[in-house]
Amino acid sequence: MEIKRTVVLDSNDSISKALSFLDEMPAVIVTKNGRYYGVIDHRSLGNKIRLPQNMKCESAVTRPPVLPEGADLMERVDAFLLGHFKALPVLDPEEAPLGITTRVELIKEMIVESLIPKMEVEALMSSPVYTIGENESIGTAKRMLKERKVHRLVVTRGGNLVGVVSTYDIGAWQAKGNLLEAGKKDIKPGEQFNTDDMPISSFLRPDVTMVDEGTMVEAAARRMVSKQVSAVIVMAGKRPAGVLSSMDIFKKVQEMAGEGVGIQISGLKGENLRYRDRIKEKIGNVLERFGRTFNIRNASVHVKEGKTTFVVNAYFDIDKGHVSIREERKGLKETIDEVASEVNNMLRKKKETRKPKPRVTHAR
Repeated sequence: MEIKRTVVLDSNDSISKALSFLDEMPAVIVTKNGRYYGVIDHRSLGNKIRLPQNMKCESAVTRPPVLPEGADLMERVDAFLLGHFKALPVLDPEEAPLGITTRVELIKEMIVESLIPKMEVEALMSSPVYTIGENESIGTAKRMLKERKVHRLVVTRGGNLVGVVSTYDIGAWQAKGNLLEAGKKDIKPGEQFNTDDMPISSFLRPDVTMVDEGTMVEAAARRMVSKQVSAVIVMAGKRPAGVLSSMDIFKKVQEMAGEGVGIQISGLKGENLRYRDRIKEKIGNVLERFGRTFNIRNASVHVKEGKTTFVVNAYFDIDKGHVSIREERKGLKETIDEVASEVNNMLRKKKETRKPKPRVTHAR
């Protein structure tokens, strides 16, 4: 795993200090009392920041899944698929931050390991593409992103593609404490303004990474790596036909890995990261055993460490609804085992009730 160095700040540092680094790196790490506390990226800031020089870093951290230094490729795939994070923190066994790893690094490793799906981008891309005119406001873009439940919009001028706007970009724009210093010369010193009212055209980056719709996924992945981006626009001639993101590739690789229903694990940190394999072994084996019977999918396990106990929550979908099981014990090992036992008993009983009743026949 390639670990990129990043800035480590204290929770009491001002957010403006973090902002000074975020144009050069996707995330900074925040510690509290010497221990890992979370990360700050542009997307985690968003509307929350008005006076960054007066706010502490701890008020803006987000807590993505953390990775141990030795995390294998599929562990990283699982972790990235837990949320829309551009970078994940990497910690040593003592919870000291070693740096971050990004989606682009993971794509690069998948190329080296020949794990990129051998198919055309059309098979994986998200479609349709939602577009917005460059003169529309940032507020309108935010509303469309929320309503469409997507992370990016294609920006057009006279029907032609001129850029892309994403939730990450909007967080970056709105986090700027001084848009004049950020290069927005149309804003006068001391002028009051609302970023939501400003046109998207004021912020667009000119470089858009595109591929043709007949392109193979591996070629698109190589474009992501060379351009250091996590998504490409798929074009049908001059018309945007879809978006292929690194997350689309991760989902397919996870599916191809043949790990049954798969479990996305969150909440483990420090020395407890070693229990990831036990969760997969104990709870994963149970889900695998009943997977086809109940069409089990979207399985996840979240671990929460309290002062004296551990809470383990298991969630998954079956063909007739959603299942949630929670257990709390003093030790993490016994809590995991108890959840596995509860899941097994619950699914076994459900399977028994599905057995057809014997047909009654009457002797003549």
